[in-house]
Parts: sequence; C-alpha cells; structure tokens
Amino acid sequence: MSFAGLLSIYRNATVDTNANTVVTVKSGDTLENLSDKYNVFMSVLEHANGKYSDDDLLAGDQIVIPDNNNDAKDDKKVQKQHSTKSNKHHSTSKKQNQSQTSAQSEWNKANAEAKAWISFHESTNSYTAQNGRYYGRYQLDSSYLNGDYSPANQERVAEQYVANRYGSWVNAKQHWVSNNWY
Repeated sequence: MSFAGLLSIYRNATVDTNANTVVTVKSGDTLENLSDKYNVFMSVLEHANGKYSDDDLLAGDQIVIPDNNNDAKDDKKVQKQHSTKSNKHHSTSKKQNQSQTSAQSEWNKANAEAKAWISFHESTNSYTAQNGRYYGRYQLDSSYLNGDYSPANQERVAEQYVANRYGSWVNAKQHWVSNNWY
C-alpha cells in the first residue's frame, strides 16, 4: 500500500488493532450497505472510521472494516458514542420541531386573524346577516349552504370555500382588500 493510501486511512479513520480489511469507497456506497455487505454493525463501522453520516463518505475514501472479534470494552465505547450521537440528534430534532411548531402556530394565528377580519367586514360577525342571495357570517352564496343556515354549517362551508378557492384565509383577505369581496 502506498504512503498516500496509509495517510488517507489515518486521516479518515480511527484504526482498531482488530481491523483486518480496508475497503475503497465506490460511488453510491453508504455506511448501511457497507455494513450489510461486510456483516458489521453500522455503529461499529462508524466508530472504527470516525464517520457519523453518509454525507462524510466520498468515492475513493478508504475505510476500515473491523473484524467481528471486538471485545466488550470496545462495544461499550461504541454504545456510549452512539448514545451521545443519538442524544445530540434528538436535541437538534427537538429544536427543529419546536421551530416548525412555532411557524405553524404563527401561520394558524395569521389565518384566524384573517378569518375574523373577513367575518367582521362581511357581516359584522352575524350568522343571520343577509344581502340578496348572500347569507350569514361569511356572506356565502345561499346555494353553497344547501338550505342549512346553522352556524356550524356556515363555518364548515366557509372553510371549504376558502381552502378550495384561495388556499388560506390570509390569501382570501388579500383578495378581499384588493377587490372588496372574496
């Protein structure tokens, strides 16, 4: 093996004394398919090579495939590192979920405000307001309500109407502001 090859192994891997195979990564290789191919746990493969994601694998990299005779001490090290990695990933995922939940909450708030704005401007929030063939809190065409003028049906039909026509109450409000109707 050339000096450059050895340097690549040491640059990209923590070599265990038990390691018995060095493999050159090919295009399309992943840690998962290499662990399957060589019958090695993925966590052991990651530990032996210091790689924690497929994003780190590049065609031409050389990785160590450890033999299956790891002692219990090495297994505990791998489990501890896997646990730490898992906790970091969980923490990152939790932050991302909180951010997504916050954004969703803001979106829901904006839609609720737009819905209330339209309701006020259409009927001053009255479920019995009438204007020709338009009826109720959202001044829907009477034919949309199919003879059921109950508040629950008005809400349901208004939600369907806005979702189908505008996609959101925010978009419906923008249309109303531009055209004086939605």
